[in-house]
Amino acid sequence: MPKPFDVEVEIRVEPDRLWRAVTDPQEVAQWFGWDAETLADEIQFIFVDHPVIDGERMRMASEEMGQYTEVAQSGANSVIRAVQSGDEPEDGEFDGMKAGWIAFFHQLKRYVEEHDGETRRTIFLRGTGNAASVAAAVGQRLPGDVWFTDDHTRVIATPDFGPGLGALNTVPPLDADESGDTNFTLTTFGLSDSEFAALAEQWLAWWETVAGDAELVTGAA
Repeated sequence: MPKPFDVEVEIRVEPDRLWRAVTDPQEVAQWFGWDAETLADEIQFIFVDHPVIDGERMRMASEEMGQYTEVAQSGANSVIRAVQSGDEPEDGEFDGMKAGWIAFFHQLKRYVEEHDGETRRTIFLRGTGNAASVAAAVGQRLPGDVWFTDDHTRVIATPDFGPGLGALNTVPPLDADESGDTNFTLTTFGLSDSEFAALAEQWLAWWETVAGDAELVTGAA
């Protein structure tokens, strides 16, 4: 059974604009997940075929999973929220689904606030490593403001690459002197094919010094 969670991010746009970004598959592709061959199919399943969509309430729900996503007014801004129901209390262990929504909603924030209508490109890196060491290395390499941090996830809004966004997840806590699975997503905008290819090569070379079993996942140029 999935663990319960409540993920919420405030975004500086009107609710109608945010709801379009959540329900139009072409726009979802600019913030959900990362570039991969399976992304279009995942978006079709999660955002089109599977949910019950209530446009008036700006809510989409998966009754099977006990999960819903909604957009609401928040003062002059909007808030997007993903809620997973369940009876088990949070225990501090890594929850990949929760970590995913945290990263994706901040990617959505960067997209609609700074890059409305633009096309993103992502560098997705995964591997294994000492959580505290990986977190420190990311902090040293990527300049910017920390938009979010908890035990397992850190999101950095960088002025570089667009401006872009970095999202780090570690299965052990970020400050733990403990090794485990980790991944990092760098969201970029406005790069040419050659610039993006060079950037991906540079980040992979760096990641190989930080994590074992290092792997790079990117979409087509």
